[in-house]
Amino acid sequence: MPRILRAAFAAMLLSLLSVAAAQDGEVAAEAGQAPAAPPVLADAALPEPLAAPARAVDAADLSAYVDGLVDAAMARDGIAGVTVAVVDREGPLLLRGYGVAATDPRREVDPHGTLFRIASISKTFTYLLGLQLVDEGRIDLDAPANQYLPDALKLPADGYPPVLVRHLFTHTAGFEDSAMGHLFADHADRVLPSVEYLQRHRPRRVRAPGTFAVYSNYSVALLGALVAHVAGEPFDTLVERRLFQPMGMRLTTFREPLREGDPRHAGAAFAGRWSQGFRRSGGTFAPQAFEHVAHAGPAGGASSTAADMGRYMRMLLRGGELDGTDVLSPSAHARLVGAPLFRNAPQVGGFAHGFFDTRVGALRVLGHGGATSWFHSMMAVAPEAGVGVFVSTNTDSGRRLAAQLPEQVFERYFERARTPPPAAVPQGFDASRFAGHYNSKRSNYTSAEKPLLSFTAKVEAAADGSLVIHAGNEASRWIPEGGLVFREAEGPGRIVFFEDDDGAVAGYHAAAGHNAFERVGPLQRADTLLAVVALAGVVSLLVLVGAWLRRGRRDPAAPESRRAAFWLYISALAWLAFTLLLLAYVQDAQADQTAAFYGYPGTLLTALLWSTPALFVLALVDVLHLRAVLRARGWPLWRRLRHLSVVAVYVLAAYMLWSWNLVGWKL
Repeated sequence: MPRILRAAFAAMLLSLLSVAAAQDGEVAAEAGQAPAAPPVLADAALPEPLAAPARAVDAADLSAYVDGLVDAAMARDGIAGVTVAVVDREGPLLLRGYGVAATDPRREVDPHGTLFRIASISKTFTYLLGLQLVDEGRIDLDAPANQYLPDALKLPADGYPPVLVRHLFTHTAGFEDSAMGHLFADHADRVLPSVEYLQRHRPRRVRAPGTFAVYSNYSVALLGALVAHVAGEPFDTLVERRLFQPMGMRLTTFREPLREGDPRHAGAAFAGRWSQGFRRSGGTFAPQAFEHVAHAGPAGGASSTAADMGRYMRMLLRGGELDGTDVLSPSAHARLVGAPLFRNAPQVGGFAHGFFDTRVGALRVLGHGGATSWFHSMMAVAPEAGVGVFVSTNTDSGRRLAAQLPEQVFERYFERARTPPPAAVPQGFDASRFAGHYNSKRSNYTSAEKPLLSFTAKVEAAADGSLVIHAGNEASRWIPEGGLVFREAEGPGRIVFFEDDDGAVAGYHAAAGHNAFERVGPLQRADTLLAVVALAGVVSLLVLVGAWLRRGRRDPAAPESRRAAFWLYISALAWLAFTLLLLAYVQDAQADQTAAFYGYPGTLLTALLWSTPALFVLALVDVLHLRAVLRARGWPLWRRLRHLSVVAVYVLAAYMLWSWNLVGWKL
């Protein structure tokens, strides 16, 4: 049951989730074709014509290599469509579409004209708008965010120090995660005005700002509202005027196919250009509804083409300039590629004004990933190598290709991107102190979303002194490098453990730098919650079977003991009904996970969580009758022990429901 429930409730973000472009007029039809040399001058005494700039990568070899990677992944994983851009400073090296963007009528993926949902890559545009305003002196990174937010969105005093602007850039504001039922909308009429959304779905802060970088969609959505307020114009208009128009990204937009009259409506210019999202199911591709994110657009609402994303990456590689236009000032670009604003630990990834600052081998890479339920994307720019890679897939099965393709390209063409094998595990190293279960800090702490967004990694100490981390359905091996630092056995990533005040291992910082994990005991794990609820259901069934088998027999115990048995039977009926209905909910959610996500909490789950107080009361009644059970004359010792054990299970199950916020008023 725990595995089924986890699958049904897997968060579809982003972050997650989590959270994320049109015809390029200047490129030749053949990707990677070098610009023509100037005409030969008549006067032989004049200098020789300038040679075409050297390209960072051989375009023909790149084309064959990427085609092979994408074709193999599409066949292996079942992906309907993929779009790819690889560029250097001079222009595109590869712009290609693979597969289909729509099935009825059928449309092929066009790298110049098919819009893919890039999800959290959208955040990088929001960061650049903020960076521009910081560079212009209109925003101070170290000022409280409330200084620049409209009154309706100012953060209330909550016992923690104020959130500074830099905390919104670096995911360090301290917000818990929240996504169920609101981050995406499957119908245009469910999309809220942005201010209303940010008010209604503001998550609680659960730690002091600046403590950890923990990925937060809300932080960047709020940053988008902040920069729009400072600039004095709507976010969609601001990003078009300051970024998309100067870069010639004519088919990149935060606007969506919304209702007529909504100022965020995309209009006719984008009609018929979006790729559908697909679910891979039963050997076919099932088209899915458009995923609306306009209410939190700055955190994940953009759509683009490979060609436009190629222009974007070229601007980043060229120091902020593109086609003679300074999209970013030299000083703003210098801030972007300078030292990161925050790292959880020196050895893990950081945040370069919002961009993920990571390493592929020894090669520094700035970029961002993005995922919706159906689209998976990655953008990676290596300033030192002068190359950028963008990839997006339109199928729920495309996550692995999107995550791996940029790294594979860098590793093939740049020596510095190739990771040498790790050193051997030091002889006699004891990894057992690191073994245990660790919960992601990107979680919910105060609402009924807590078990749905909980994610636990299991760390095991291998016999050779290395660590094996099981996260979801994947496992990775980590080699000790000294102290609390471990290096990935099959990659360049590093994780860093941290200790509590007593020197015990308390958690670790994830390699990418935008999450941390805290060590937990059994009762703090979602799988324990599910196991305990399942146990309560099984025990209840056994109690009721026992009562049925004893029917018609005279109970020799005193009336008080018989009342204890009666209330235990009532509790058993209640717990069994609760467990069976929860199982029904889980089965429905597993059959259609997106419906459960969009429809959260739904009628059945709402009814279940409002029924849990009755379970708490029944557990209390059973406890109050324990004295009569212990004194029950005529009951054999074994029956009294069984009764005590059942009540203990109910009390434990009630405690778990309470501690995991599974009560109606926490919805």
